[in-house]
Amino acid sequence: MLEIKRLPDGASFDVEFLGIGSIPESPKPHRHEYFEIFWILSGNGRQSIDFVEYEMSPNKMFFITPGQVHDVHELSDNIYAISFNAEFINSQVQSQLPIDKLFLQNRSEKPYIVLDEQGNKDLSNLIKIIENEFNTNSSDKDLMSMLLVSFLRYVMRYLESEVRSYSLKDTRMVKLLKLIDEHFHSRKDASFYAEELAMTNKRLNELSKEQFGHTVTQLIHDKIIVEARRMLAFTDKTIKTIGLELGYEDTSYFGRFYKRLSGTTPQQFREKWFSSNPK
Repeated sequence: MLEIKRLPDGASFDVEFLGIGSIPESPKPHRHEYFEIFWILSGNGRQSIDFVEYEMSPNKMFFITPGQVHDVHELSDNIYAISFNAEFINSQVQSQLPIDKLFLQNRSEKPYIVLDEQGNKDLSNLIKIIENEFNTNSSDKDLMSMLLVSFLRYVMRYLESEVRSYSLKDTRMVKLLKLIDEHFHSRKDASFYAEELAMTNKRLNELSKEQFGHTVTQLIHDKIIVEARRMLAFTDKTIKTIGLELGYEDTSYFGRFYKRLSGTTPQQFREKWFSSNPK
């Protein structure tokens, strides 16, 4: 069973410095119910996000969205882990912008940015202010929220230029990702999402390829494969049941679909996973 990580009761924000010898938040793969940032200060490590492994090296900052499968294989020497719930961030558009940019849109490409020396210096000063406020007995939640938004907006400078720019099309692409998350089980046709976003299939695919490097169909397929892997790895459900839950009544077709996109059959993935991650 896949562990679900939550912030402590009554908490909506947490910041923690993990030094040499620290223990990962969970020694096994897990999912969060909150947003998390892993900022690597020194040392090398390894982690997987949605079954894709990434090297944790100095100056990298990773963004993990609620629901993603996170597995820390080896911690770097020094890391800042920043966690917060959606309600911790003001609902105003300008406050939500860095969430959309750093967590949602960046999810479809590389889930991290790389800081330079100046960025590390400036953000180190800012995180210390946040950390000090967090550790006071009467911490000001509104102040920490505003400081976190400032932190995230500064980090946005390190996004690639085409992702950093903001326009009406970006809001629609963020909505596209949210719609896929909600409906991928039952709606695999790009026309459904085009209709929901009040545009043609052609225009939606143009924007999707421009923003994410993938067509709408590819984004849907990517989501299905991640969810299939999650169930194959963390449940005892049969491949037939998994296929049905993902909207495939024909088990053979689901197996062919999975192999075409992943290079292995669902059973081969499951066997490889359990051989690499014994209980």
